[in-house]
Amino acid sequence: MSPQAPRYKHYDLGRQPAGTVVEVALSAINNVRLLDERNFRLYAAAQPYKFLGGLTVKTPTKLTVPAAGQWHLVVDREGLPKLANSNVRTIQPGHKQYRVQQEDADLPPKTAAADTGETAVTPGAAHSPETMGEILKALDQYKRIANTDALTGLANRRAFDEKLAAAFAGGQTTPAALVIGDVDHFKAFNDTYGHLIGDKVLVTVAGILRRYAPEDVFVARAGGEEFALIIENRTPSEVLKIANSIRAMLEQTPFLDVETGDNYGRITISMGLCMMADASDPQDIYVKADDALYASKKNGRNCCTVFTSELRAAS
Repeated sequence: MSPQAPRYKHYDLGRQPAGTVVEVALSAINNVRLLDERNFRLYAAAQPYKFLGGLTVKTPTKLTVPAAGQWHLVVDREGLPKLANSNVRTIQPGHKQYRVQQEDADLPPKTAAADTGETAVTPGAAHSPETMGEILKALDQYKRIANTDALTGLANRRAFDEKLAAAFAGGQTTPAALVIGDVDHFKAFNDTYGHLIGDKVLVTVAGILRRYAPEDVFVARAGGEEFALIIENRTPSEVLKIANSIRAMLEQTPFLDVETGDNYGRITISMGLCMMADASDPQDIYVKADDALYASKKNGRNCCTVFTSELRAAS
C-alpha cells in the first residue's frame, strides 16, 4: 500500500442528543469509531483514546450516542489492507429525522426527505402500520446493539448467556457443545505493548473466529480475552475438528501493523470443550469447559482439550 494512502475518513456529526443512532454502511471490512470531541482530538493526534464501535464486517451497522455533545465518526483501516468506501447518517431519538453524509458515489445513496434532512412527523402517524414497522425495527436494532461487544463486533456476554440458556431450554434433543477459548499470554502482551495493541489482538482473534467458524456457530466475546463458541448439531469429533481448525488458523495469521510494519509475533489461543450431554445446566457446562481450558493451559497452551469425567477427577 502506498504510504500516501489515507488512514481514515472523518465525519463531523455536530452536536447530537443522547440516544441518537449513527448508521454506517461500508463497502468492505473496516473499523468504525464513534468518538466525542475530546477523544476525536486524541485519535487525530495518534494518542490513546476511548471510543464506541469496533470492527465492522456486516453493514449497515449502528451505534448509539450515549450522551449529548459534539460527536465524530471515523472509519479507519487500522490493521486492514484498505480503507472502505462509507456512507453515514444520524437518526434522532424518538423522531424520523436524520441527516445523510454520503462520501462515495459507488455506494447506493440513502433516502433523504428534504433539504433540511428531516422527515416531518404528522399527527396520528404513530398509529400507522408504516410507523409501527419502523418503531419495531428500531427496537430490534437497539436490542442488537445491547447484545453486541463494542470492540470486536461479536455477541457480548449478555447475548452469550441468553444463547446458552436457550440451548439447554430446548431439551438437548441434538448434540451440542460449548467451547471456551482464552488468548495465550494476553496480560504479558498488554504489559509489553500497551492496551491499544492489546485491543488489536482481540479484534484480530474475533475476525478469525468470525471468518472460520461455520455460519451456524454462535460466536461471542465472553469477557476480557475470553471467547466462546456454542456449536450445535455436531458430534464431539466434529466439534473438536472445528475448534482445532480455528486455533490453527489463528496461529498461522501474522499479527502485523500495516501502518508501521511492526511485527508483534504470533497469537495463539487455548481452548476447552464440553458437550451438553455431559452437563446438567448452563453453569455446569461453563465450569466443565473452563476445566478443560485450564487443562489446555497446563499442557503447554495452543491446544484444545475435551472435558471428561477423568479430567474432573484429576483437577
